[in-house]
Amino acid sequence: MKPFTSHHWLGLVLLAVSSPCVLAETVRFATFNASLNRDNAGQLLDDLSMPRTVDHGRAWSDIGSLSVQQRRVLQAHHVAEILQKVRADVLLVNEFDFDRDGVATADSTPAPLGYASAAARLFHDNFLALAHGGADTGRAASAPLRYAHRYTPNTNTGVPSGLDLDNSGSVGGGGDALAFGNFPGQFGLTVYSRHEIVNVRTFQNFLWKDMPGNLLLNDPTPGPDNLAAFYSPAKRDVLRLSSKNHVDVSLRINGQVVHFLVAHPTPPVFDGPEDRNGKRNHDEIRLLKDYIHGASYLVDDAGKRGGLAPGAMFVLAGDFNADLCDGDSYKARCLAADTPGPGPNAIAQLLLDPLVNTGLTPRSAGATAAATDPDNNGLANQAHLNDPAFDTADFNDANPGNLRVDYVLPSANLKMLGAGVFWPTRQDSDFALVGTFNKPNLYASFASSDHKAVWVDVVVPAAPSARSGAAKATLKVTRP
Repeated sequence: MKPFTSHHWLGLVLLAVSSPCVLAETVRFATFNASLNRDNAGQLLDDLSMPRTVDHGRAWSDIGSLSVQQRRVLQAHHVAEILQKVRADVLLVNEFDFDRDGVATADSTPAPLGYASAAARLFHDNFLALAHGGADTGRAASAPLRYAHRYTPNTNTGVPSGLDLDNSGSVGGGGDALAFGNFPGQFGLTVYSRHEIVNVRTFQNFLWKDMPGNLLLNDPTPGPDNLAAFYSPAKRDVLRLSSKNHVDVSLRINGQVVHFLVAHPTPPVFDGPEDRNGKRNHDEIRLLKDYIHGASYLVDDAGKRGGLAPGAMFVLAGDFNADLCDGDSYKARCLAADTPGPGPNAIAQLLLDPLVNTGLTPRSAGATAAATDPDNNGLANQAHLNDPAFDTADFNDANPGNLRVDYVLPSANLKMLGAGVFWPTRQDSDFALVGTFNKPNLYASFASSDHKAVWVDVVVPAAPSARSGAAKATLKVTRP
């Protein structure tokens, strides 16, 4: 796999030629649900503290002799190697357990600007900054990857609510947390950037009921499966919308502010006929849509009201757990692969928004091959409407099948030069980094994750002051 190919450089050359007086910078944005969550609090910190407990260059061929922890550590090495091959300038990692200065926990207090968890620092220093691949692995060597700027927001996952939110008859456990998690902080997220982070806004504490027209209070489902019937008034008063956090990470790039808008909406499954997670997923995605349109009802964790200003540049990123036509997200069935049918459609809220640039759709040959892989344990992929080349997650082939659920979506005022998904085919030496469903190997039954890294290259123009002072054609490329 060579995600950063000659077409990228060609695009930069053409841009410089066609815009002789404009400074521009190409920036690669990426998201990866890396499955760096663990089963127990503190395990991720322990794993990332011992990168050399397994020889990541040789261990794959002798996986049967590895301990459970060695497998988890090797999985983290594979995640790092994938990220080194993608080489994003700005990166979101989903499913990354949160800690507060080395204590594995989470709460409702916003993490301040500049905060990076101990796990985020350990993964950077012990894994991303360590070269991978090479002759011992049969894969091309990948160079260390370093980020000067980081931010780890707090998360609602696993934080106790004190109420029986899942109506099980008892209080306690992941189903009664403010968002599902077996311990506070499980399934968090973190951001790495080569560009300066100048501001953050978080919406961890925003209540679901405070979104106008929300599905919590305005669910059209009749009878007992209506969410207003499923949740008592006391529960509706504490339910937060974000299942992890919704975060605006403002970056200074080329003299401009670009908003990196990151989230990880809840999977639209693991519930009952009331579809509480599917409806929450829909409204979590709607928050992003409303934010880019500057909705005045939104109030962040610092008490600031509103969303983006008109004309703001942004990149939406995350595992949004919603496919346009396939899978279980809250939607009416699509009429065609690129046209949602009548009625609601969770991800169409973004994909059909005129403020969002969908001119290029990330794709991979590996996703196409995976749809009909001989090891598949079911035929769900054959009934899908979407082109399998666009899939980003290797799920159970019996149900729901592989889906496009991971997104990097620039604003319409940012030009895209390229896009891709790190999903190699079996014939590629890098296939060992991703594996396939139904072939258990490392932690969580994958070599790295059931999701794949997704990236988009965008052109960020220089600030007006820089453009007006440009004396000759110049193109800034800061990537290694």
